[in-house]
Amino acid sequence: MTRSKYALLAAILGLLPMLLPMSVDGSLAILPALGDQFDAGSSAVQLTLSAVVAGIAAGQLVYGPLSDKFGRKPVIVGGLLAYLAAAVACSAATSIEMLTGFRFLQGFFACSGIIVARAVIRDLFNDEAGARLFALMMGIHGIMPAIAPGLSSWIDREWGWQTVFVAMAGFALIVAVTVVAGLPETLQNRNPGSIRMRTMLLNYRQILGNRAFRANTACACFLYGSLFAYFAGAPTVFLRYLELGPLEFGVALAIPMISYVVIQVVVARFVYRLGLDRMIWIGSGIAILAGTGMVLFVVSGLANVYTLTGPVTLVLVAHAFINPAIATGAISPFAHAAGTASSVLGFIQFLAAAAMTAIVGMLDDGTPLPMAAGICASSFGVLAVYLFFIRPSRGRLQS
Repeated sequence: MTRSKYALLAAILGLLPMLLPMSVDGSLAILPALGDQFDAGSSAVQLTLSAVVAGIAAGQLVYGPLSDKFGRKPVIVGGLLAYLAAAVACSAATSIEMLTGFRFLQGFFACSGIIVARAVIRDLFNDEAGARLFALMMGIHGIMPAIAPGLSSWIDREWGWQTVFVAMAGFALIVAVTVVAGLPETLQNRNPGSIRMRTMLLNYRQILGNRAFRANTACACFLYGSLFAYFAGAPTVFLRYLELGPLEFGVALAIPMISYVVIQVVVARFVYRLGLDRMIWIGSGIAILAGTGMVLFVVSGLANVYTLTGPVTLVLVAHAFINPAIATGAISPFAHAAGTASSVLGFIQFLAAAAMTAIVGMLDDGTPLPMAAGICASSFGVLAVYLFFIRPSRGRLQS
């Protein structure tokens, strides 16, 4: 593959995961406006965010098997167009219950991009090369969570919360056109029986029975738990506890994501030199430092925008190291069913994310402690899985 084609592939694949942070991060700033619009309490408004995460989890199991049967490109384009329709429906919602239902659908269709993108990478590259492209893809994708909160806050202030969802629909249309024009079909041998129930159950059994998949997926669950503890707690911490304005809130969320983008690109350049194990080891150490530091700041009464944003930035830096390694480690044993393996991985890790979102919401006491505790506990979980399951078994995890 020429350098120009590689760069184009990375750019297109980087656009696909943007639907997730656009749907999650891009809605954080408008949560207060939704409460005012529908005269809903904070728990009902928070449920719209949980619905997106639940939709993302449910959608994970669909797109991988579909892409193994029909090809990567048709499934990506279909998911993007369905996402467009769901976003438009959200803008037209007339009750908080209706919006919650449409938000579930939005999440369900949003995950089509990242699921199939991971399968595309597995179609084309081996472990280290795949991890490098995955890191580049996630670095490009990181632009969206960096700008989404501030941009949605500005759109809400100028034109209303409905226009935020219209903007999401417009972005999906742009990405769909880009995929049609620039992404080649990468699946060489389609699996006609991949969506048959018997075949799917056999594939699931094989995937779940693989030690490499189980170990890396457990690590991914804790990793995404730390990330979604942050997402779930951010509105309470920054808007209510610290009383930041909408623009300040956008900046506070943008700083960690900008750091994530930079580090993700740097990590991509050093994948071969570091290796997958060392990437997880470095990331785990950073996550432990961040989670422990955040809890100490909170319990000592030193919580402010700097002492909270700093550890969150380190959490996302850790994510940049760990995520490419565990995604590659989980999916690489399944050349014949990369899409299905990607789906199962995504389903499980977003179930964990939904659980963490619910836990932080239930423990919400108006302080940063639930968010900090969730991040800290999840960070120790990442390290524990690596030390006790991935690292000792690396030589025999492929079966």
